[in-house]
Amino acid sequence: MKRLLRLALLVALMLPYNLIAQNDSIRLVCPLNDAVVVPPPKNAIQFDPPDLCIVLASVPDTVVKACTGARITNIVRNEDDGGKWEVVMFCKYKDKEYYFWYTGLEKVIVRRNESLKEGQAIGFIKPAGKIELLMYDFETQVDPTKYLDCKNVLTTQ
Repeated sequence: MKRLLRLALLVALMLPYNLIAQNDSIRLVCPLNDAVVVPPPKNAIQFDPPDLCIVLASVPDTVVKACTGARITNIVRNEDDGGKWEVVMFCKYKDKEYYFWYTGLEKVIVRRNESLKEGQAIGFIKPAGKIELLMYDFETQVDPTKYLDCKNVLTTQ
């Protein structure tokens, strides 16, 4: 009986640590409300290792939101992409540093060094426009789909 009681006490003490350990990764809100993940074009350049950029498109959405609370580190107009804007954001989550790179914005409404809250508007796209999202764990590119919390995202075929 004492052994069973000790085991139950040990499990009760370890349970909160297990729950915290399972919830230690960053969670990102979807930059577009009704987004669809668009596959890359068939003639796109294939990189080795593969590029982990995702392309999000939305017919009704025009507002692009911050996927997490972050600080704007850079805003650049890309003349090679028809004058669309690129926005780079930085956030520190626990002991990790993340960078998020948005491309394809028609208009930007944030400034460099501005601190944003999760879900705050950073810019606009045209209706049915597309944005690209890249995510870096410091300098290592990671797949943002593992962290995105997009309830309405469907992968098109």
